[in-house]
Amino acid sequence: MPKMTRRKSELLAVIEASPPLPIYQLANQTGRNYRRVFDHVKELAAAGLISIRPAIRNGRKVSIVESIYQQRLQRLDDMFAFKVSIDAAQ
Repeated sequence: MPKMTRRKSELLAVIEASPPLPIYQLANQTGRNYRRVFDHVKELAAAGLISIRPAIRNGRKVSIVESIYQQRLQRLDDMFAFKVSIDAAQ
């Protein structure tokens, strides 16, 4: 795993506190250079701390960044909603 610098830690904290967002928006939100944020995001994803998924926004291909914990919470919410719907149908 690459070294966890202060800048990467700060970036990870922003990602965990934010809804899923494009790398470009993350760079704007943090006031950092896009290329530097892109490199840090790739390193954090390689370490398994965040995930990156492709999406289309306004007709352009973008990379959406989200915390792995947000993904897990979303899956739990989906499972709970499914169980509630099954219980309601019975």
